[in-house]
Amino acid sequence: KAKNVVKATKLFQECLSVREKSLPTTHPLVIAVLKGLSTILFDQELYAESFQLNRRLHNILKALRPLSEDMATVCHSMGMCCLEIGQLDAAEEAFTESVRIESAL
Repeated sequence: KAKNVVKATKLFQECLSVREKSLPTTHPLVIAVLKGLSTILFDQELYAESFQLNRRLHNILKALRPLSEDMATVCHSMGMCCLEIGQLDAAEEAFTESVRIESAL
């Protein structure tokens, strides 16, 4: 299983690299690859790396659709990453934003 996860991570990273060169950052495919890669990294307990990708997604979505299900999910994911690395204030901030967005939907 671990070997497959490493393969998947490499594939997603290569895909992201290709997509970012050929498509705008706001393209749905770039967003989908960022989401997938952040999930794989989280599952591998690479929380700081996952957080960084979720941060990028957050910035992209903030410009595109700040009040969306995607944005609420990204905020929740950022909160989970922060919890795992012991940054409780940042986790609370992310979860609060997630709840605020979901309430507005």
